[in-house]
Amino acid sequence: MGDRNRLFGSAALVFGCAFALRAVESSFGLADILGAPHITGVVIAECLTILQFLVLCLASFFAAQAFLSPPPGNRQRGLRDAAALVAAAYGFGLLSAGFTAGASFSEPYSHAYRIAAVLNGVFLVALATAAVLAAVGFSQRERVRRDYLLGWTGIAFMAANLVALMVGVFQSEGYTGQHGLGALTFGLNLETTALVAAAIAGAIAAFAFFDAVQARGSASDSVARRDLLLTAAVGAYAFFAVILFAGEAIVAIADSGLGYSGAGVTSSWVAVLAALTSCAAVAGVMAALQPAFARMLQRLRSAGLSEAAPGP
Repeated sequence: MGDRNRLFGSAALVFGCAFALRAVESSFGLADILGAPHITGVVIAECLTILQFLVLCLASFFAAQAFLSPPPGNRQRGLRDAAALVAAAYGFGLLSAGFTAGASFSEPYSHAYRIAAVLNGVFLVALATAAVLAAVGFSQRERVRRDYLLGWTGIAFMAANLVALMVGVFQSEGYTGQHGLGALTFGLNLETTALVAAAIAGAIAAFAFFDAVQARGSASDSVARRDLLLTAAVGAYAFFAVILFAGEAIVAIADSGLGYSGAGVTSSWVAVLAALTSCAAVAGVMAALQPAFARMLQRLRSAGLSEAAPGP
């Protein structure tokens, strides 16, 4: 159990580094915006995005502390506080989306692009809802009640990624119209496609927690089956992270060849590094869940052999 908590804590720290890199990415994006004619609302939106990632970074460190050095019996409280910070971070993100949507409606953008700007706000509302549900869930002492709320957290996370998928579909019209069917468009559409895997991860996680709530067997069996399914959910999310990394890399290479400003190209490459860091964090979570996964498979194998054994 100690090794598992250390792996979870280390993964949370790596996620914090990924969010910090996203803040750096947005900072370079802000520098690029300030170096050209810009709209005040877009500048404010970028500043709020930086703040969002910094708060997410802080939330990751709270989660890491909950696993690495928790006071006796206070791990759930630490995770609750981390989830509350995540909700606050996406509150800043929602404000950023509001300013971005206002700027998109004040400019002669396409109808599809404006719809995408509005849906981006819905995406952030869904993520904030998931974080609030997680915060309330981690505040519950009873395992069944906690798993029930975390199941709804998975549903909200799935819904958020489905909305993000719609955002990408609407924005793809603008990508294709501006850049044709080149590498940049392919990379951006690949990032959008990756959201399908993230939505599947949310659905599997929701099923894992709801299954644990409704299980009729022993508590240890239901928890083991829950962890098995959560491992599958993390595997689906790892698939998302790898595809996202590939998409970010393609976009960065395309940006470098299109003659964008130094700040813009640097922002793209920092995004690649952030995506790679996220892949490492997901790998840490999978390593933490692997022993439970192996134990559950062994239990299923033993149960299958005992059923197949001939009677006396």
